[in-house]
Amino acid sequence: MVATTIANTLGAMEIGAMLAMFLFGILTLQVDTYYQMFTDDSIYLKVLVGVTWVLECAHTICSVAEAYRGTISFYGNIAQYQRYPLMGVATILGGLITVMVQCFFCLRVWKALPNPLRYIGAICGAAAIIRAAAGIFVGTRLAIAKTLTLYRAQYGWLVRTLLACGAAIDVVIAASMLYFLMTKRKSGFAATTRLVDRLLAYTVRTGLITSLTAISVLVTFEALPNAYIWAGIYVFLAKLYSNSLLSALNERRRLRVIVSEGSSHEMDSRGAARKITTGARGGPHSNPAIAIEMNTTSVTHDQDIDQEKNGALYGSRSDEHLKQISHLNMRH
Repeated sequence: MVATTIANTLGAMEIGAMLAMFLFGILTLQVDTYYQMFTDDSIYLKVLVGVTWVLECAHTICSVAEAYRGTISFYGNIAQYQRYPLMGVATILGGLITVMVQCFFCLRVWKALPNPLRYIGAICGAAAIIRAAAGIFVGTRLAIAKTLTLYRAQYGWLVRTLLACGAAIDVVIAASMLYFLMTKRKSGFAATTRLVDRLLAYTVRTGLITSLTAISVLVTFEALPNAYIWAGIYVFLAKLYSNSLLSALNERRRLRVIVSEGSSHEMDSRGAARKITTGARGGPHSNPAIAIEMNTTSVTHDQDIDQEKNGALYGSRSDEHLKQISHLNMRH
């Protein structure tokens, strides 16, 4: 068993608090970017972002204040540092932040996936809500616990269950979105592939980071019971969730650029095909070899016209794929 030292107890909490402040600064920049770039978003999204920032601000204050208590208020008297009321409040706030973000991504799964796969989002959302309720209970117990040792003995099993459940929810949500995106990637359009590749990379990054962090908290909580390394990691776990939310919302700006470029490229290609076809059908002195080649292009152009008449929603089939895929990030 690892010996308990200042470094792996108060030192770990201090490092976690500093990382939490750093991530809160990034979150604040993302919130400012969101409110400037997406003024036309629904009031529900704006309230969600605002509430998330307020909760994160309170969470950061509690985390830093708890680190201050351990390193300053109880300096030289660490044996008396047995109660963690502010950490308990931070746990409650972290649970609220986590459930809001997870339910947001569950709603995306519900909207994007067809029946019956869409019910994965509903099941994960219900599990996230139950987990949040249990997390609030755990947080209140930690806030009033007389010693951390007693708290671990009574509620350690519940803490482990909640951490494992949170990681599992993140993995399932990420896997569901990856499945949806991979099916759409088979469309074969270049613009669609660009959009899917960006969304795939984003989904893997966000789902992997939050899942691995939650697993790290679980492992250190179990393997190093007398150290506070798990607490130091848990302090900034909520910040990863909130930053993933704002990152998903702000990413829509880049996705819209890709969609616009794909539509413009499609229109330019059609225009070039029309010009070439017109040249091929020109005067009597046209080169026969060129005329034969251009007639092939004419057939392709006629097929494109048929596609337009078939009611393509955004002007072409590739645009349909782009709009459907970007539903994950652009329509809430």
